[in-house]
Amino acid sequence: MARRQMATPTADHYLEALTPSDDTKVEYMGEFSMSFPEFDEDGEEVSRTINVPWTTIKEIMAAIRSRAEQRSA
Repeated sequence: MARRQMATPTADHYLEALTPSDDTKVEYMGEFSMSFPEFDEDGEEVSRTINVPWTTIKEIMAAIRSRAEQRSA
């Protein structure tokens, strides 16, 4: 089986990936989650997984863009 060559991302690709849009929302929603320990009604420890909200993902994207802009100045 031939190995597929990966294209080198451009600055435009990174900008698109870090800009909130319908496309990035579809890609990133459900992609990130956190697990929290909880106890059920029998006192047994269980893990509850919560997806990172879209608002938080957008805030992270904005922080990364801001950091990149500071670096390029």
